[in-house]
Amino acid sequence: MDVETQAPPPPVREIRSDPQTDPGARRVSSGRKLGRVDVHEDIHAAWDAWAELEDDCPGTIYQSRRFLVPWMATFGIFERMTPMIVVAHNSSGAPVALLPFGIYRRGPVSIAGFLGGVDSNANIGLYRPGFTFSPADLESLLRAAAAKARLKPDLFLLINQPQNFAGAKNPLDIFPHQSSASQSHCAELTSSPRDLLAARMSKESAKKLRRKHKRLSEAGSLRYFTARTPLEIAQVLDVFYQLKLARFHQKGIRSNFDMPESRSFLERACCTTNAETAAIELHALALGERMIAIYGSGAHGDHLHLLFNAFDMSEDVARYTPGDVLLMEMLERKCSEGARSFDLGIGEARYKEMWCDRTEPMFDSILALSPLGHAYRIVESTRRHAKRWIKQSRWAWPVAQRLMRRP
Repeated sequence: MDVETQAPPPPVREIRSDPQTDPGARRVSSGRKLGRVDVHEDIHAAWDAWAELEDDCPGTIYQSRRFLVPWMATFGIFERMTPMIVVAHNSSGAPVALLPFGIYRRGPVSIAGFLGGVDSNANIGLYRPGFTFSPADLESLLRAAAAKARLKPDLFLLINQPQNFAGAKNPLDIFPHQSSASQSHCAELTSSPRDLLAARMSKESAKKLRRKHKRLSEAGSLRYFTARTPLEIAQVLDVFYQLKLARFHQKGIRSNFDMPESRSFLERACCTTNAETAAIELHALALGERMIAIYGSGAHGDHLHLLFNAFDMSEDVARYTPGDVLLMEMLERKCSEGARSFDLGIGEARYKEMWCDRTEPMFDSILALSPLGHAYRIVESTRRHAKRWIKQSRWAWPVAQRLMRRP
């Protein structure tokens, strides 16, 4: 439901945009001042504004309704998160920004943050092109949202925000912030993926990968496919969980993949009445009837997000790095379908450095609203600084990984 109060609207200001040159400004030129702010607990109450801004604004798969609706129906319920969808309008009533927040508790502290939790690799709001928000605008926007929310947050904890995306700067980087623990690994697809890999690898390494692909093909009928039907999706997910959980058990890693909410989320996000509108697409490499590598991806515009993967680590196929073979096949297909860039998500891994030629800096903002929020901000900021130091350390991170393993 919409959450309304009698609080006065936030201060307004003239938006710096040129209606003669900016198409986004022309679309909303009849209202160039920041107007009312709405907060919705019911996702569907914000549906029309969300659809409009999702089509017009730079963003990622992680801000899309097709990703967040199934996430809220599974992990959101598990986390006891209440949606807090913030929609800002101009003085004519047109939506100019949407922030897909949710409110949850950690002990006595009420926290507002981006929906998607740890399953989101890039958190950013949807801001209509042609509008420039000053620090005062954004602070007024967040404070108005906090005042209108039925559940009052003690602070905003806004993590893993890209500084830039799709050529647009993230407006929230004007607030005090710190670097996130990890960065996102990205690359452009202006040419074929094979050219990309040739530029990133030595001739000898590229030759080895081609040789591995050939030997896999010689070992049996090698087939790349995308799961389309509900039966195919269920079969690929079955194998994905077998491979992923076996690998985690082998390495002693704790993960949310062993939660029932994980399977339910992926089933909802992959299966729709129209596969083209599904949030997540499943790609698989099969050797005969045996699936040996799986990737989950989500496309938004001409950008491809690689969300998760799993590989058969049996000795007879692992030496041929089936994950790299599948990634090559998948990028070739997506490049022909119009993809112009991709990312392999946040976190550290050898294959990400091999495939991606740049990293996207990520930052965390912690904005306290109450005395309790200020106390939590100090603790959380210190924890996140320590986490980043550990993950960026050549010696501390391997030690931490060993300590995190199950006994």
